[in-house]
Amino acid sequence: MLFTKIIFLLIFPILIFAANNLQSNYFIQNDFIMLSDIVHVDKQNDKKLFNIDKYRHSKRIKRDKLLKILQKNGYSNYTSKHSYIQFTKQSPIDIRILQESIKKLYKNKYKNIKISSIIIAPTHYLDKLPKHYSVHFNKRAHLSNKGVLYIKTDDDKKIFFNYEIVTTITVLVARNNIKKDSELSSVNTRKNSIILNRFRAMPLQRLHVSKYQAKHNLKTNDIITNRDVIGLYLIKRGSNINVNLKNAGINIYFSAKALQNGRLGDSISVLQKKGKKLKVIVTGRNKAEVQ
Repeated sequence: MLFTKIIFLLIFPILIFAANNLQSNYFIQNDFIMLSDIVHVDKQNDKKLFNIDKYRHSKRIKRDKLLKILQKNGYSNYTSKHSYIQFTKQSPIDIRILQESIKKLYKNKYKNIKISSIIIAPTHYLDKLPKHYSVHFNKRAHLSNKGVLYIKTDDDKKIFFNYEIVTTITVLVARNNIKKDSELSSVNTRKNSIILNRFRAMPLQRLHVSKYQAKHNLKTNDIITNRDVIGLYLIKRGSNINVNLKNAGINIYFSAKALQNGRLGDSISVLQKKGKKLKVIVTGRNKAEVQ
């Protein structure tokens, strides 16, 4: 019990700091900035802090100026790593089509995905969306939880939006250290549920038996991506393999020596016991079929 209290006392200041660290941008509903747009405050204690200039839809305020105002209002434990804090008026537009497009993109890429929320905001204030448009993403958009999309109108005009998606996905991670060229299996990998942040390449989401081997050394708990694997060699040079020859509806099997490494579907050369070379197609582990 005492140990738990000590841990709580150590963590509590960190949680307070995280909760009171000002954002770089706040979205507001009106043409003015209220105290409640920044902090949680009772309605009777709320007050207007700034007006947004006419014909503008955002306002940048120096960090030190804003912190002094918060301090005067009894909020002295706030801080910020940003030099300026921006307040942006939220556009009164229907973003449901954009949200559905984002959902579709990520659900097509990640099979066991659970989406908590999607935040979308145009890069500049919009009173309304065009009647007809198509939605476009960066080719690598699915590798990050934040991004920029754009809609394209019939007259080829592009309107850009920032978005952020909060979601958990299932990925394949290294259960222990995996050496280069080792086969991936349930022995050295496991599934793990994580919050999507940013990937350098598409992560593997499930184990494909007898399909992959490590392209380089992997450390315990490393997320395994398609850059970390190559096709598994089902046949290794110098090994004896079983070859199937189909002739007039009859299957003839014989043994041969592999002269090359081969993955599933590869064409490799083998040497029969009589010394004749043949070209075969890899069909399984130490199995092949005459072309």
